[in-house]
Amino acid sequence: MFYILQTWELVFARKMKRLKKIWWVIPAVLMWWGCERDYLFRGGDEGITFSSDTVMFDTIFTSIGSATRNFRIYNPYGSDMTIDAIRLAGGDDSKFRINVNGVPSHEVYEVPMRAGDSLYVFVEVTINPGESSDPSFVVTDSIVFSTKERNQSVKLVAYGQDVVLMRNQTIESMTFTAEKPYLIYDWLKVDTAAVLTIEEGAHLYFYQGAGLAVYSEASLKVKGTKENPVLFAGSRLEDWYLDKPGQWEGIILAPGSKNHDISYASIRNATIGLNVDSVGLDGDAPLLLSNVKIEHISKQGLVAQASSIIAHNSLFADAGSASVALTYGGHYEFYHCTIANFFNWGKYRSIPALLLSNYYFNKDNKPEIRDMEEALFSNCIIWGSNTNELGLDFEPKVKERNDKEEKNEFLLNYRFENSLLRTSLSEEQLSDKKYFNNVIVNHNPSFVDYQKYNYQLDTLSIAIDAGSMEAARKYPLDYLGNSRVNANTLPDLGYIERVELH
Repeated sequence: MFYILQTWELVFARKMKRLKKIWWVIPAVLMWWGCERDYLFRGGDEGITFSSDTVMFDTIFTSIGSATRNFRIYNPYGSDMTIDAIRLAGGDDSKFRINVNGVPSHEVYEVPMRAGDSLYVFVEVTINPGESSDPSFVVTDSIVFSTKERNQSVKLVAYGQDVVLMRNQTIESMTFTAEKPYLIYDWLKVDTAAVLTIEEGAHLYFYQGAGLAVYSEASLKVKGTKENPVLFAGSRLEDWYLDKPGQWEGIILAPGSKNHDISYASIRNATIGLNVDSVGLDGDAPLLLSNVKIEHISKQGLVAQASSIIAHNSLFADAGSASVALTYGGHYEFYHCTIANFFNWGKYRSIPALLLSNYYFNKDNKPEIRDMEEALFSNCIIWGSNTNELGLDFEPKVKERNDKEEKNEFLLNYRFENSLLRTSLSEEQLSDKKYFNNVIVNHNPSFVDYQKYNYQLDTLSIAIDAGSMEAARKYPLDYLGNSRVNANTLPDLGYIERVELH
């Protein structure tokens, strides 16, 4: 037993001796590791490098923050290093804000970087109203990077724009001018019997959830020109937002509103571009749409119910549902219009580019039917990415009276003349001259580049010289001001005439 204990003590003593050696090694390893990541190096003569020497911001409205921009800092050395300071040259007074590696501050000190590694710097800007007497101005600053050997900088540039700010206002008769843009929060409402006149070149920008509503007896007069159209758009002006749908609610022409005239207007980025409800019937003047573009819409571009509309030289395109939906009857005339839909934001679009309907379902889930007095499409193009871009959805011609159903013929008058259609209708349906006369079916119109929203006709388009001169004489100039009436050729289909350069 004694021998065993003695042997065990000897073994234990040897192990302890080894452990003492190990304990001496561990601090040495820790010391070595600490030295490896001490970031004592403060940079050399060449300094650090950047992914960009300038950060540019598109036009920023006063009081509205920008989207976040970023760039990267690189450690080009083979050693870990520390950047002494990263700071905004403008300090606390700067219009810009920075976030360095997750730290938001106008100045950050002792920033570590591993050898050959990089880190992000995020930048935002907000410009306060009244900081410049000019409506358009430039705001600049720089981010200064200090190392032992060098001071370097990245420039910051933002273009500011002063605006007329309107928040949840109900206005009487008023004129909007092109002097400053209008930035609208919540709903801008045109009061009963008032007139909102919008002069050429005016820009109206709408914040998320905002919209324009024109009430009963009120009127909307949009007086854009070819050189200076009127713009209705979302409030984000960065390039990525230019074609992004659903940024604001849209324009509503409420029941009983009247005498609307919209010329050379661009309506884009809305949920529903233009919503027309019970306008222009019962002796009132129709809604006039001349040289209008409605694009980049998350639902319907133009939706109308029980209304009267005359549209010419207009484009309705890029919508998550129908580019044009004419529902619950009414009276509609479209001349030289392009109704196109290649919408690719999100899921498959099941609704055709053009939808015609004469009913809606009431709260009792019964169809309320109304006369489709007329739906005329002359010298138009109806096309898109789906195999069927023409939807005809009509209920049987039955009306309820005194709780009894009586057969009562409703007007169902629609007609396509000298137009190009993408449709799945049968040859028998398309041969009915009452509804279809001299139409081109399922031939690609050959737009110049629909992916870049260019719906002009390419040189070999089948839509060239395919129009009716009678319709062209009503509207002899196209959207760009080119003449449609030429003694030697027939007019083209769609909103822009093809003009060959010689």
